[in-house]
Amino acid sequence: MTEEHSQKRSKKIHLPLETQKSLRGKAIDLIKSKLLPDSKIIKIILIGSSLKGTFGEYKPPGFRGSLFSDFDFIVFVEDDYEIPGWLDREPDGKPFPDDKLNLAYRNKRVIDDKYDVEVFFIRKSNMNNLNIQKQGEEAEIPMTENTKHKHKVIYSREE
Repeated sequence: MTEEHSQKRSKKIHLPLETQKSLRGKAIDLIKSKLLPDSKIIKIILIGSSLKGTFGEYKPPGFRGSLFSDFDFIVFVEDDYEIPGWLDREPDGKPFPDDKLNLAYRNKRVIDDKYDVEVFFIRKSNMNNLNIQKQGEEAEIPMTENTKHKHKVIYSREE
């Protein structure tokens, strides 16, 4: 994450760890129920504040139109995967310089009528591109097996 990016966020009050864990479970269940089964999904991972223990509530004005942290999922998909209609395009999700790679989507207030899920899709043809892997890792997206970024595999298709 760039320094400039993190400076735009308001101060955040972290929820108790047990609350974070419970909400994370709800988000994982929601994503699994909405996206699976689907043979075109290769892998789903969770990243971000809900794994780092920093999930919580922002002081006003919040961040990206919300006073709360969101759940960040990365979904690796086949090239011909169609992004589901229940997700709305997220114009601010831009970790890659090439905008056609920035497939960030959001569903607002879907967990406990308060917390958003953000789902970022990465197509198979981009997964193995070394330059895109490097850009992803720089943006804290676990793109390689030896990533240093904290993440949790939610689903992995047997290949």
